[in-house]
Amino acid sequence: MKTWKLYIDGKWLDAEGGRTYAIQNPATEEEIALVPDASVADVDRAVAAARRAFDEGPWPRTPLTERVAMLHRIADIIDRRKEEFREILVRGFGAEAATMGQQLESPIAMIRNYAELARGYAFEELMPLLDQPTPSGPQLVSTLLVRQPVGVCAQIPTWNFPLWVSVQKFAPALATGCTNVFKPSPWGPLIDLLLAEVMDEAGLPPGVFNVVNGQASEIGPALTEDPRIDKVSFTGSNATGMRIMAGAAKNLTRVHLELGGKSAAIVLDDWDLDAAVPVVSAPAFFHAGQGCAMTTRVLVQRARHDELVAKMKGFVENVVKVGDPADPSILLGPVIRPERRAAIEEHIASGREQGADLATGGGRPAHLAKGFFVEPTIFGNVRSDMRIAREEIFGPVVSVIPFDDEAEAIRIANDSDYGLFGTILTQDKRRAIEMAKQIRTGGVSINGASNGMGKPSGGFKHSGIGRENGRFGIDEYTELQVVMWPN
Repeated sequence: MKTWKLYIDGKWLDAEGGRTYAIQNPATEEEIALVPDASVADVDRAVAAARRAFDEGPWPRTPLTERVAMLHRIADIIDRRKEEFREILVRGFGAEAATMGQQLESPIAMIRNYAELARGYAFEELMPLLDQPTPSGPQLVSTLLVRQPVGVCAQIPTWNFPLWVSVQKFAPALATGCTNVFKPSPWGPLIDLLLAEVMDEAGLPPGVFNVVNGQASEIGPALTEDPRIDKVSFTGSNATGMRIMAGAAKNLTRVHLELGGKSAAIVLDDWDLDAAVPVVSAPAFFHAGQGCAMTTRVLVQRARHDELVAKMKGFVENVVKVGDPADPSILLGPVIRPERRAAIEEHIASGREQGADLATGGGRPAHLAKGFFVEPTIFGNVRSDMRIAREEIFGPVVSVIPFDDEAEAIRIANDSDYGLFGTILTQDKRRAIEMAKQIRTGGVSINGASNGMGKPSGGFKHSGIGRENGRFGIDEYTELQVVMWPN
C-alpha cells in the first residue's frame, strides 16, 4: 500500500505532524493507500509557494510556445502512464470500464486541445485607431487589449470524474500562465497526487502546481479566503459552493462554480421508446449516477408513461450488471463512500413515502456483501413537488414524470433550482430547438448530441457561475487589461 505525500513548491512533503488517513476501494472496502492529512499550516505553505511562483517565478513570463509544449508533454506522460491512472480510477473511485472514455481518454485529448487553443488564442489584440476628443483637440489613440493571467488559483475539484475535472482546471490555468493550489476532495485525492508526479516529471517550475489534501474542515476556507488567492474554481455541491462564494467575497476573489444539477430528459410523442430507454436509464447505471449533468428526471407524455417505465425496468434488470468495476463487464459499480450510500437510501425512502411508484431497485444488491453498492432504481409517476424530483441525489436513481403537453413539459423542466443540462428526444429538430430555447439550462442535447470539449460547459441558476471547456475555459483564467497610447 503506497503512502503519498503533499506536493508543495516542487517538493514531496509530509503533512504537518506526519498525519495520514486511508483511502478505501469503494467496491471492496479494502484500504488501498495512505494519503497526507494536511493542516492550515500546510495550506499556507502551498499558497505562499504559488504566490511566489507567480510573482517571481518564470511561468507567467514563459513564452506561449513553451507553455504549449509543456501541456503536450504533460499529456504525453499521462498517456504513457495511463494504466496507473486507470488502476487508481477503478480501485480508488469505482470507475467502470464503460466510463473510461470520459474518465481517461477524453482528459488526455482535452489537454492537447487546450494547448492548441492557447496557440491561437488572442492574448493580445490591437483595436482599430480611435479619434478621441481631448481639451487640446482631437487625438488618435491606439489601444491594445491584453489578456493577463488571473494569478494564483485555488483549484477544488470533485471526485466523480477526477481526472476530467482537474484537467478542466489546470490545462487552461497553465496555458495562460497561472499558478495553482489543488485541494482535492478528501474522498478522492489520488488522481491529483498522481498528477503531481506527472507535473514533476514534466519539469513544471516549482510552485506552479501544488497539492494539499486533507480531512479537516478548516483547510478549505483557509485556502479560498486567503487574500493571496486571485481566483477560486470549485466543482461540487451547492452548499459548499455557497460557502466558498461567501468566503471569497471577503477579498473580492473571482469565483468559478460548477455545481449540482437535476437535469430533465424530455421524450416527445414521435420518439421510439426502445431507442429512448438506454439514454434515459443511463443515470441508473452510468458511474452509479454520480454525475451532475445526468438527466435524472425523465419527462414523458402521460399516455406513454407506463410503457416507458416498464421498458426501463426491463433494461436495468436484464442488462445492467452490478459489481466490482475491476471486472470490465460491470456497468454499475459502487458509490464513493458509505455516507453517500446512506444519503441516497434516505432519498429513496422519501420517494416511497411521498407516493412515487418504485418500479425497480431501491435496496442493496443481495449478492454483494461488501462495497458501497445501491441497486439501479427507477421511480414512476413522480410529481415535481417530491424530494426525489427536486433534490440532487447523486446516485443510481431516476424519476419518471408524466406530462400532458409540450408547455407542461417545459414548465416541469424549468421547475427546479438547478439549470445545468437537459435532453430532448424527437424526430422534429426544429421543434426541439424551439423547446430548447425555452429551457433554462446551460446546455441542451437533442437526440444524443455530444457536448464536446470545445463547447462551453456550465449552468444557470444554482448550477453555477462561469463556463469551462474550449476558449471559454481559457477566458476564465484571464484578466482583461487595456493599454493605450497617442499616435
